[in-house]
Amino acid sequence: MIVAGSRGLGGVRAIFNSVSDMLVHYAPCPVLVVPYPLLDRERAALDKGPVVVGWDGSAGAATALQAAERLFADRTIRPVFVHDGDEPLAAAPLGLTTVPRVGLPAEHGRAIALSLAGQAGAEHAALIVVGSVGRSALSEIMLGSVAMAALHHAHRPVLLVPHRYESER
Repeated sequence: MIVAGSRGLGGVRAIFNSVSDMLVHYAPCPVLVVPYPLLDRERAALDKGPVVVGWDGSAGAATALQAAERLFADRTIRPVFVHDGDEPLAAAPLGLTTVPRVGLPAEHGRAIALSLAGQAGAEHAALIVVGSVGRSALSEIMLGSVAMAALHHAHRPVLLVPHRYESER
């Protein structure tokens, strides 16, 4: 795992100057990005809070869930499905929580990420784990990646697990 901080850059500066964004795109292993500043409530959850894992039934979500279970074996793992009109692509894991999507349909990735962040806040989660499907940076800007939106909008650490990661290494 690679751990990096985030300076909270926005707009064009975030696209072209973010080390954490580049790590997420190119690292072959999970990348944990810790926001700066980390708010007091989120800092307090780091020691014992559960781990919220975004779940949609995809292979990327399954890889993220496996990585979370392996990396945070001593924590409660809470898979969360954000209902946006579609059903999960695969059988639900034990303890799956379903929450409604917030935001506009045109902001698909951002809306799902905000719903995950809201659930993580409600559960006082230590971090959010999401899978990455491996799109290019340009595709993510155009299509709205849930992983990148979680990275940019969550007020707690986010672990992004690449689609090509094998958690049994």
